[in-house]
Amino acid sequence: MMWRSETRCQPAEAVVVAVAGVAGSGKSTLGRALATALEAPLLDLDSMTNPLLDALPAEALGGHWLASPHSAVIRDGRYAALRAVARDTVATARRAVLVAPFTEELRGGSAWERLVDATGGLAMVYLTGDDDLFAARRDGRAESRDQHRVPAPPSSPDIPVIPIDAELTTDQQLLRVLAALGCRSTIEPSNRTTGAAG
Repeated sequence: MMWRSETRCQPAEAVVVAVAGVAGSGKSTLGRALATALEAPLLDLDSMTNPLLDALPAEALGGHWLASPHSAVIRDGRYAALRAVARDTVATARRAVLVAPFTEELRGGSAWERLVDATGGLAMVYLTGDDDLFAARRDGRAESRDQHRVPAPPSSPDIPVIPIDAELTTDQQLLRVLAALGCRSTIEPSNRTTGAAG
């Protein structure tokens, strides 16, 4: 599925957008649509780090990397990689769309400050919705990593976010995010009629 803008949404200044949400909220789907509309590089935490972690022997990590006793250190390493690539991408392409749960970053504090420092500032999109919806989407996609996922306690973001309803279609979500960013260009309709998942 491609999302194209009839008039290019190309802000003159650097633009960095992060898309956050729990597993199954549709953040990767929205991130791809947003990156296409903004003609920005897409930096997805899972795409950047999961292939390496999945290739490592489980015994080296004390079990699956999501449930490993070293999961906190692994998490720090994953986000350090995302920040390093984001820093280079923004310095060269002047735009990027980041996709990750951003659980710690949404709470503010040093995790948020490190992300802001790496990107020079960003808009955080936060997908909201019903836990049962997200669980059903995870069941439907049948990703093996979801079996090892440790549920994060629910909390409201402590940083400014652009809240987006995860039950909306991807086109509806995209229009709302672009409007919040000040991009009022018309998006060509797609064949998508249901909510995003991913």
